[in-house]
Amino acid sequence: MRNLKDYNIRQISLLILKEVVLNKNLLNTTFDLYFGRYILDERDKSFIEYECKGVIEKKNELDDIINKYSKVKIKKLDDNIYIMLLIGTFEIYYMDKVPNYATIYEIVNLTKVLTKGKLTSFVNGVLRNIERNKESCDLNESKIIKNKYCYFKICNDKEIQVLDEIKEKNKFCKKYDGALNFKYSNVYYAKSYKDILELENFKSGNILISDASSLFLTDKLTELVKNKISDKSQIVKIIDVCAAPGGKSLSLCDNLKNNNIYIKACDISERKITKIIENVKRLNINCIDVIKRDATIFDNNDFEKFDVVICDVPCTGLGVIGKKPDIKEHYTKEKLDNLVKIQNTILDVSSKYLRKGGLLSYSTCTITQEENEDMIEKFIEAKGESFKKMFEKRINVLDENLADGFYMCIMEKEA
Repeated sequence: MRNLKDYNIRQISLLILKEVVLNKNLLNTTFDLYFGRYILDERDKSFIEYECKGVIEKKNELDDIINKYSKVKIKKLDDNIYIMLLIGTFEIYYMDKVPNYATIYEIVNLTKVLTKGKLTSFVNGVLRNIERNKESCDLNESKIIKNKYCYFKICNDKEIQVLDEIKEKNKFCKKYDGALNFKYSNVYYAKSYKDILELENFKSGNILISDASSLFLTDKLTELVKNKISDKSQIVKIIDVCAAPGGKSLSLCDNLKNNNIYIKACDISERKITKIIENVKRLNINCIDVIKRDATIFDNNDFEKFDVVICDVPCTGLGVIGKKPDIKEHYTKEKLDNLVKIQNTILDVSSKYLRKGGLLSYSTCTITQEENEDMIEKFIEAKGESFKKMFEKRINVLDENLADGFYMCIMEKEA
């Protein structure tokens, strides 16, 4: 790990944005890479995260401003100069707490280091031109979509204990007050993930971090499962085919803790499997087996063995764009078409693991018709009358639900 002695925070922003904007790498993965490479305090990390997410979210507007006030158009700019102008323009327009003179000074100094002084006058001139014309520039939007709250569920009937610790440590916490109605989950939100991760109750497994949309799905599944259980000694077998990081499986374990349940949590990635195992151990859950498996490949050993099948499939992720603005950098029609094929395969394969009378849950964190309603209509049509909808809901982005954009459909297999 390298000290930040010879680097300033804007240079780290530059390196991260080059990876995301130019090389199309994922933003969160790139944050992890560079935050692990350099010694940064939490204040600097927050600055870099806000700046990088903001630049990506507002890139089209920033491009227009740079093209308007630079004699050299973006297509002809050196990569480093382009990214530095994006950073400088973003700070001038959207970071009021940073004085413009400080922004320009830092960006010009960084240019001097990276170009050996060759393009400092150019960068200085463009940024000062942008600053002078800031008030007359008409933007489409005036605000940045800030990170949403950290949503979490209190597990193991420890609500009073968890809330007492939050109060003792003077952390912000509020019970979920959106439009989603929870019956089995105690859902709260805090201002930051860091506030929750620091709690002893998180470390001891009394807190599960998950978006309200995902928790709402497990709440509805719990309700439908409980309606089907007449004997509490009956083993309810569940398979979660794309389980990482394990939130749905863990939430169901908590909701159904008074019942006899078994869950097989699967994922294709070794890294994701490790994450599921970490969460299972932290919550001290003993009814989950974690298996590395490709959800697109049928396993005959599991044919019609499960009462509940959960398919939270890979998707375009447009429902979480407020948290991950780099999603729009990767979104293409070709990617959508490829994902639809994968989703269809996973849904078809997974449906074969379901017993007659069982429940099949399909969900995405996106908002496209092709990945959601159309997918389900085609699936039910292909299966004849074998499956019927029990519950369907679309949760829109940034609406009264106070949750990520999400789609869910729970179907029952004909008995």
